[in-house]
Formats: sequence, C-alpha cells, structure tokens
Amino acid sequence: MLTDLLRDEWGFDGTVVADYFAVKQLDEYHHVVESWPQAAATALRAGIDIELPSTECYGEPLRDALGLGLLDPGELDEAVARVLATKFRLGLFEHPYVDEEAAVLQVRTSEQVAASRRAAADSLVLLANDGVLPLAPDLRNIALIGPNAASARHLLGDYSYITHVESLIEVLRSGKNVFAMPLDHGVDIDETADMDHVGTVRGSLVRRRPEVTVHWAEGCAVTGDDRSGFDAAIAAATASDVAVMVMGERSGLTEDCTTGESRDVASLDLPGVQEELVLAVAATGTPVVLVLIAGRPIGSPEVHAAAAAVLMAWLPGEQGSEAIVDALVGETNPGGKLPVTFPRTSGQIPIFYGHKVSGGRSHWKGSYVDVSNEPLYCFGHGLSYTSFDIGDGAIEPTTVETGHTVTVSTAVRNVGTRAGDEVVQLYVTDPVSTITRPVGELIGFARVSLDPGEAANVTFRVPVEALGHSGADLGYVVEPGEFEFSIGSSWSDRTSVGRVCVIGDEPISCRRPTTHDVVVAPISPSESAT
Repeated sequence: MLTDLLRDEWGFDGTVVADYFAVKQLDEYHHVVESWPQAAATALRAGIDIELPSTECYGEPLRDALGLGLLDPGELDEAVARVLATKFRLGLFEHPYVDEEAAVLQVRTSEQVAASRRAAADSLVLLANDGVLPLAPDLRNIALIGPNAASARHLLGDYSYITHVESLIEVLRSGKNVFAMPLDHGVDIDETADMDHVGTVRGSLVRRRPEVTVHWAEGCAVTGDDRSGFDAAIAAATASDVAVMVMGERSGLTEDCTTGESRDVASLDLPGVQEELVLAVAATGTPVVLVLIAGRPIGSPEVHAAAAAVLMAWLPGEQGSEAIVDALVGETNPGGKLPVTFPRTSGQIPIFYGHKVSGGRSHWKGSYVDVSNEPLYCFGHGLSYTSFDIGDGAIEPTTVETGHTVTVSTAVRNVGTRAGDEVVQLYVTDPVSTITRPVGELIGFARVSLDPGEAANVTFRVPVEALGHSGADLGYVVEPGEFEFSIGSSWSDRTSVGRVCVIGDEPISCRRPTTHDVVVAPISPSESAT
C-alpha cells in the first residue's frame, strides 16, 4: 500500500512516518519478525521513511540490518532521498531554525472562541423531546444533577491538553517511560490546571438564569458504587419543576477514564451507579432532561425511556457548557444529526444502517430472541425545536452513462415557529449487483438553516462514478443497471425519489470521485407561495 498504491499509483512524493512504536511493534506486538533489525528492514522496505516517536529500530538495529544483509543499501538510499527532499522543500538547510520573534503565539482569540462555541452548538443532537425543551422561561426551580454538571474537565476529549498532563503525571509516578524518550523527572506539573476558561454547565446555567433557583446535587461520581448522594439528588428533583441531569463519561488516557483511546467497555450503560440515579430521580415524577457527555452512544433503553428529553452533547470541548445551556434555554436550536447508528444494547454491535441484506436480520426471523434488532436511534436521527417539510424531490436524467451526472433536487421548508437547521440526506441503493451491496448508502447531505416560513431548494449533483463499488478483483467499477435514490431527514425517515438506469453492457472501471456538488438556493416568498 505504501509503495505500489500510495507512491506508484497515486503519485505521492513525500515522506511516510510511522505511528507511535509501530516499527518495534512488528517484533514486540505483532510478532511478524523476531528482532529489531528485522523490524527495521521490514518497515523501511515497506515504505516507512521515519520512525516515531523516537529513533529505536532505525538507529543501531538498522545499521545491523545492513550488515546482516537484511536490507539493500539502495533501499535505504531511497528513504534518505525522500527525507532530504522534504527538508529541501521546507528550506531547512538554508534556515534551520525558526524566527522566534516572528512566531507570534495566538491562542484563544475571539475568532477561535467563537468557532469553538459554534462547533459545540452544531454538534449537539436532540435525541428525544416530549416538549420539555427548551426550558420554559417561567420556570423558577431547576434541579441540576450529575457528575458532569459541575465539571469543566469532563467536557474535554482524550487528546486535550489536560488529559496529556494527566498521562505524563501517571508516567512520572510509575517510573515507566512508555514514551521512549527523555523525560525530566523533576518537572513540576500542575495537577490542577486552570480550567476557568472552560466553564461548567452549572456555572453557565446559574449565570444565564439568575432568576431561577438552581438546586444543585452531584448525586454520584462518574464511576464507583457510592450512592450517598442519591438522597440529595432526589430532594433537589422533588423541589423543582424539572431535573436537568448531566451524566456520562470522563474521557482520557488514564485508568480512571471511561472513554478515549484504549478505554473500551463491554456495556453501553452509563458507568458506575449513574443508571440507578437517573431512574431514582425520574421516579419522583419530576420531568428529567438527560444531557449526555460521552464519546460514544451511551445509556440503556430504560434510562432513555425514563427521560422527557435527551440531549447528546458528545465531548463538546472548551465552549461546551455555553453551547449546552444555549440549547437548554432555547437561545439556540439543536440541529445535529447522528453520524452513527445508536444501538440499544452492546449485543447488537456492530450495527449500522448500511448493512448487507443478510446483516440486518430483516429478511429472516426479523429480530433477536430477546431484544429488537432495531437501533435505539437510527443513523441521521436528530430532532429540533421547529418542524421541517422535505419535498418528494425530482431526479434527472433517468437514463445516464458514466462521465455524466445525476441531479437530485428537493425543497425543504421550515413549517414551525422557530429558526432552525435541517440536514437533508440523500441515499442510494443498488437493487441488483454481482457483488452483494448494502441496503443503502448515504451519498450526499446538506445542512440548511431556515427561519420560520422560509424554504430552500437543495440540489445534489452526483457523478455516475459515485455509484460504483469494489468488484470481484477489488477494482472500482460501476455496473450497468438501475439505482434507486431516496431523500429525507434520516435513514428511517426518507421517501423514494426515483430510479436511474446506468447504460452499458459490462462493468466500467473508473475512479471513485472524492467530492460532488451540493447547492442550497433560497426560495423567494413568491416562489414559495406558488
């Protein structure tokens, strides 16, 4: 792949670097070689030019590989030439050091903060809502409960700065230098790094709703079996009009984290005793708004069913608390859609919308013995505080050859009372193929922002080459025949647009296009009335 495909076929002329420890892992982890010299020779011959994060196998072991005849000097010369060429392009020989005076540090500018808040807001997915959201302006008592409600740290993902500080502290305390590089064991690391610029959901809610009494109770920790905070949480809910429960995970790389790199789980339930806490609070009769801070689909069907509303916030980052409260109080309108199929149990995994006919159990017994085969929420699902109408759509031409484009268009209208975003999704199905195909594939989407009463035309221009697949010899081909297009707001909420017939006698070898056009054009009031 690194030589025949990447360099020879695709024409890449840069350098290829190894991921952390990948070269020595050929020996120590994968056991495809039995020494570091063999690992060095194997990796370099495959096309790895630079070893990261530090020089281990590409040092003395590489010299030994040459001496043992495991590697031809010419193969080493090719890698060296590529590295030198990159350095020449960067001008490192003429100017080996950066100009420190010119390296102006710009961190957390107003533009960056605004972009962070916008990204956090756009990523929120409203999974369920019986009308409790947005929170009514006349509420006077709100219970705020959960281990993530007053935590700035838990809004951040596993590759944020603070999580790496935690990892370094763990390394220094253990004495095991897993980074394979020099570490100053005398370094003074602030374990309580300033997180004021991140903020918390609790702080944001109190500041934004000063007229409301916020009854705060943590209830429990992210992990562990301590239920001593349950009574306070139940009391807070009992005294309130609504209970906002900010639950979920702690993302990071250390042993006390529940999501992140190498932090796999066997259950999709909320960690620790959080599930018990949610059900106990819901049993008070106070409506529960469940806000999930997590790096994965999470929560049992029982917990989701117990909530009046569920807002999936993922790991929203530095501006996450502001974005969450914006959505709760209705200053913004959630418009995100699920980029994954949300399972109801780990026993369904892997579950995805684009399965083969034989992978969804829909044409055999229809379900598992003990649970539905349907997901908790389908791919592309996401609610809004307003309503949208997506038209039936039109498609042309209905007969086409490769080298041409299929145009699919539809109108989307905000028929509700609030401004909001809809994500129009285009799917394609190949009903008959010599290779079994998925029951459907997302082939285009457009996020459209509309005020109440506004409408827009959404036009997808799909190259015929985008309708292909890997054939029996793994080459990319488009097979002649019919393709069915559908359009809607999610995989389970879509309607057929029509079929297109690709003309030809034999499969056509081609390249898969990397992009295709989507055009969103506002509809004028006069056109809208028509």
